[in-house]
Amino acid sequence: MRFTKIIATIGPSTGTTDAILKLAQHGVGICRLNFSHGTYKDHEKVIDSIRAVNKKGFSLGIMIDTKGPEVRTGDVRQAIQVKKGQSVIFTSHATKKEKLTTITVDYDHFAEDVPSARCILLDNGAIEFKLESVERNGNVIAKALESGSIGSRRHINLPGAHISLPSFTEKDWQDIRFGIDCGVDFFATSFVRTGKDIQTLRAFLQKHKSHGEIIAKIETPQAVDNIDDIVDAANGIMIARGDLGAEVPFEDVPHIQEKIVEKCRRKGKPVIVATHMLESMILSPMPTRAEVTDVAYAARLQADCAMLSGETASGLFPFKAVAAMDRVLRRNERIEPNYDLSFRHTCPATTDQSDDGLRREQALAASVLATKIRADAIVAITRTGRTARAVSNSRPLVPIHAFTDTEICKHHLMLLWGVTPHCIPFSADREQTLLQALAHAEKEKFLKKGQRIVAVSDIRTGSTSVMTIQIREI
Repeated sequence: MRFTKIIATIGPSTGTTDAILKLAQHGVGICRLNFSHGTYKDHEKVIDSIRAVNKKGFSLGIMIDTKGPEVRTGDVRQAIQVKKGQSVIFTSHATKKEKLTTITVDYDHFAEDVPSARCILLDNGAIEFKLESVERNGNVIAKALESGSIGSRRHINLPGAHISLPSFTEKDWQDIRFGIDCGVDFFATSFVRTGKDIQTLRAFLQKHKSHGEIIAKIETPQAVDNIDDIVDAANGIMIARGDLGAEVPFEDVPHIQEKIVEKCRRKGKPVIVATHMLESMILSPMPTRAEVTDVAYAARLQADCAMLSGETASGLFPFKAVAAMDRVLRRNERIEPNYDLSFRHTCPATTDQSDDGLRREQALAASVLATKIRADAIVAITRTGRTARAVSNSRPLVPIHAFTDTEICKHHLMLLWGVTPHCIPFSADREQTLLQALAHAEKEKFLKKGQRIVAVSDIRTGSTSVMTIQIREI
């Protein structure tokens, strides 16, 4: 099996039920809907298609990705051509014919914020502009340092500037409410700055009785500075390297990626590596060797998920991109676990006496046991997903089959490294629940008689819950 999960962005290339089914058959675990594009009608149709595929025996999770407080260029009928050394105008209020080529922006305070930026970047750095002047009428004059083409709604980065936009725009709240109404599984929040942003969203989700989990996208210097608080507050982290690489010096991105993965492992939070992973496959049927190495690096860091964006949303070869990622992940993720002090340094819980900290210690013990006895699988019985998350965080090279009694939890478990989720009815008797899980495993033929498993579940002792670890032969 493949332990690292694949997230695929759905777009024009993959928006049909047949295409989503094909993605699932190629091993995609979660479908991402980018709310920077498309209408609610479009997104609702995709969600219906995902659920139709799930009725065929799959467990695709649904993630919506909010637009966030970003700055974009305006709509144009034809792409604007810019030559190196050419001066252009950036403005949010074009009202008359200007002498210079004009690029409209959708941010009224652009002229106020741009002086503190190191430069102006379009399309994650595809074209860089050097600020020349800010006129009294709010026009920003900048010189192109490269030639290029600027289409509609291209993303603008202002590295070094603190954008005055709120953490959540009115569109974001509308999109989140739409996601709540549709019962999506994950909310990926763009341009998170602090842990308070996550707390604000969580309060909103709780108020509207949503079970969706929050994935914080790290793509600003402020988020990097506040990473500990954000990891504590969120359900998971996405390292969105496109905007991050435009906001911080690009040579710092590998170190930041490694640091964030380690922090998530320490705190038992799932982590996604995203953006530009197989970018060339938008137009090419084969990845570059540099891209292969990048995906392999994410696998060897043992991130929970790797994500495809334009490759599956608008690319010419979406299924080949998934197949290529699958091959690279399988080949590079199988690092033999080292359960000595060096491993515990990677995933320590000994100083954390909280319930989650102790649960991770117990899960680590189960993973060591499963490895030592060469178990065929770890079977985790979990209502909330906490037990499965703890086992996954130990990164045993043993398939983890997690059994829960709700479809909501089942879809949340699709985010976790090495976990295959199943939904069965639970009994009041934990032993009976375990027997039902093993019977299901035999029926579906992913476990068979004579195989040995390590079973992990909770039992009630008075008012507390205690994790139990058992060796069973089917």
